[in-house]
Amino acid sequence: MNKIKAWWMGIAYKKRVAIISAVVIIVVLALIWWLVWGEYNAPRAAFAPSGQLVSGFPKELILDQTALISKSYTIGYAYNLNQYTASWTSSSSLDGLYDQYIGYFASHGWTVTNSSTNIAAFRGIYAVTSTADTNVVMTSGQQGLKVTVSYVKK
Repeated sequence: MNKIKAWWMGIAYKKRVAIISAVVIIVVLALIWWLVWGEYNAPRAAFAPSGQLVSGFPKELILDQTALISKSYTIGYAYNLNQYTASWTSSSSLDGLYDQYIGYFASHGWTVTNSSTNIAAFRGIYAVTSTADTNVVMTSGQQGLKVTVSYVKK
């Protein structure tokens, strides 16, 4: 212990202040990083009451007139970026609803950047505008057609 104390006292006062300042700055930067990027600040979903759309979800993206919303939520990310999602079971056919969405996007200024029709019981569409992105996923099964639409405003 005396060797460490002797070494520390042998360092000039200005150098000791610089070393202590550097350590404090590193600790503060590590704390800031943890608060901004760490688990403490992880996005969390906020759910709407059952059967309702979360505030902010564009109702016009629900093309199925008989849709009964089973789940709707929003997730807030950094920089005021929010994802709005709604899920429901549809009485429409898989290909019929897929065609409706393709037509809707084409006639409302959206660009379909990716779509999937090569799996029998699945359809997916990713469409964008200059102000938003949306993803439509449809899966057909014994429980009917499950539809999930996610929307992110840029």
